[in-house]
Amino acid sequence: MMTHRRSLLWFCFAAAVAPVPVQAQDTARAALIAELRRGGYVLYVRHAETAATPEPQVRDLADCQWQRNLNEAGRRQATALGDVLRADGVTFTTIEASPFCRAIQTAELMFGHPPKIDDVLFYHVSQSPEQIAAGTAALKARLARTPASGNAVLVGHAPPFKRAAGIELSEGQGAFIKPGAAGAFKIVALVSPDGISPAP
Repeated sequence: MMTHRRSLLWFCFAAAVAPVPVQAQDTARAALIAELRRGGYVLYVRHAETAATPEPQVRDLADCQWQRNLNEAGRRQATALGDVLRADGVTFTTIEASPFCRAIQTAELMFGHPPKIDDVLFYHVSQSPEQIAAGTAALKARLARTPASGNAVLVGHAPPFKRAAGIELSEGQGAFIKPGAAGAFKIVALVSPDGISPAP
């Protein structure tokens, strides 16, 4: 009897920790991609990998020379991100970026043309606590706004998104946001050069 009980307990434990079957994972991902293709989402992308260039002060943003720009790996990363989105048929009617060159470069490599500059996506380490708070509030409102049509993509920086959404993106990683009611939004998927996957 004791052996039977132990076997039953082990079976229940194994069932609880067993991984989701591959077929179920594929079905969930297919449903996610189909939903993203329909539109109504905001994709926030952290700029791709950069060279280690210090930029303690903001200078002329039209001059990329003093800025931390994409390195060769970052350029490949940004191109691969665009390829992933195209391969899954996820398109965008609005493409916006921070005014920093690394964000603009990432967007251009992803989509093949310059983005619209959006000052809501601006971030720099020299900002005051008051500027950071105002920027966080503005970004939260932007993430909660449903695109007028299709999907929107915003290319920016990690710290503002972490404060607004609670997760830190790696360079070249993005998060798909589903805007909700009353300023709410939800992260539904992550994207990297490896592909699109449901959010954990």
